[in-house]
Amino acid sequence: MDIKGKYESKVQKIGLSCDAFSTGCVILCLLFLAPYVSSNGGTFVMWFLPLACIVPFAVMPLVYMGIHKYDTLLFGRYHFVMPISAFLAAPFFVMAWSASGVGASQSCLVFFGVLVFVMTIMIYRYCAFSVRARLGGVSIVDKYPVYEIVCAVGCVVAAVAFALFLRYDPDTVYVNTAYVMGGITVLLALVQYLITFYGIPRLGGRRVESAKSVFNSFFGGLDVKMYLSALFFEAAFAIVAALLVYFGFALNIGLSGIIAVAATVIAVYGVSAYFCARYITRRSMKLSVMNIVCVILPCGILTLLAALDKTGDGVLAGLIIAAVILGVGGAVAVRQTKLRLLTVKPRVTSGSVFILFDLTMCAAAALALVSAAIVANVLSWTNVTAFIYGFAIAVALAIVAMILCSRPKRVSASTDNITIGTGDNEI
Repeated sequence: MDIKGKYESKVQKIGLSCDAFSTGCVILCLLFLAPYVSSNGGTFVMWFLPLACIVPFAVMPLVYMGIHKYDTLLFGRYHFVMPISAFLAAPFFVMAWSASGVGASQSCLVFFGVLVFVMTIMIYRYCAFSVRARLGGVSIVDKYPVYEIVCAVGCVVAAVAFALFLRYDPDTVYVNTAYVMGGITVLLALVQYLITFYGIPRLGGRRVESAKSVFNSFFGGLDVKMYLSALFFEAAFAIVAALLVYFGFALNIGLSGIIAVAATVIAVYGVSAYFCARYITRRSMKLSVMNIVCVILPCGILTLLAALDKTGDGVLAGLIIAAVILGVGGAVAVRQTKLRLLTVKPRVTSGSVFILFDLTMCAAAALALVSAAIVANVLSWTNVTAFIYGFAIAVALAIVAMILCSRPKRVSASTDNITIGTGDNEI
């Protein structure tokens, strides 16, 4: 047995998966951005934050064109952009969480921090995925255990750091957690760069494409009904997730209660995503039915709690139950979305599927932020019943998504559905 080769293979697999840690940053934003912005930056900036999630639709195709257009013999096609984007993402992530109080300057910190972080973290994740696809031979729907483990570690570190800093100093919990997550993300990006730099040969030549042709390659020929159905299901779950912890703060369930709710969502989603990747290999109407049920049930529970406007152990139990259902349904929805995007348009490639998936998540987050802004504004002149508006929007989007569902083709999640080229046409 080649012991040296065995350990080199394990190290490379870990190196290829380092970008998965950034999932913890994304989860932190999804669960805590709404309550954070409501008290730091103000509800006014919350109306502008959806723009930060929409800008990547214009930026990412241009980034894709730029990466593939220029000769990169010295660094390699992805290894020049990958570390730079990660190093930019971290400080702007910290910047987004460093506001203290309401005001124009605090609003600018939040908005521009989120804007640049969203764009740069998407670029980093795309470059890392492209390297992983070449060296590991994986697609967006393949099982990759090491990646899933690192992803889980990122979410756990985010939850633990937040819990510890929340008990240490609630006033600085957000920025301190951001420092930890941003710092580790940069270190892992550097590890990923060094481990994989010599694995891919330097690629010569250029892919000459106009901006118009690149945008057409991403968005032309989309099955609109299928795409909107996937987007609205994702948005429904994103809305409930974004409002869940915010609702807990509004109900004054206490620090331990907030931590318990957030940890439940993260843990249940992580376990469910693990099993979804292994056992769900085809998109189906049954999964869509499960999606809408997993939106309606937690929204029903949370609406009842909002109408009662009470605190106590019963309220916390209701939030935990809603978190469990949300975690399971969210994992199923994400898996179904990945499978749908494989055939959402003709001549789809692995790289374009990955970018399209991230853009779909951004659009879902934008709708979640709009819902949070509505709730925050209504909350300013009423009680926690304001959250009912947000839950109603989530249910409405889930119903529309279900209506848009047509009987899907039985599509396998194998890599046969994805084109992974080589040379100038790679990924």
